[in-house]
Amino acid sequence: MLEQRGIRKGVEVLVRNPEAPNLPARKAIVIRTYPRPSRWFVVRYESGDIAQVEETQVTTMFEEYKKGIF
Repeated sequence: MLEQRGIRKGVEVLVRNPEAPNLPARKAIVIRTYPRPSRWFVVRYESGDIAQVEETQVTTMFEEYKKGIF
């Protein structure tokens, strides 16, 4: 599913916090993906923090532009 959405190393994504859905999404860069069928990958936030996130927490910039939010 990651490949179908265009999520791979170096792609800029927006990450939502599932524990605090009211907070805005944070920009991050994908630095590592795992082989199929994994839905997890590692991102680096603009602040320098690194986190492992699940696919459901992420929206790609392409998906945002497609919605017309930006």
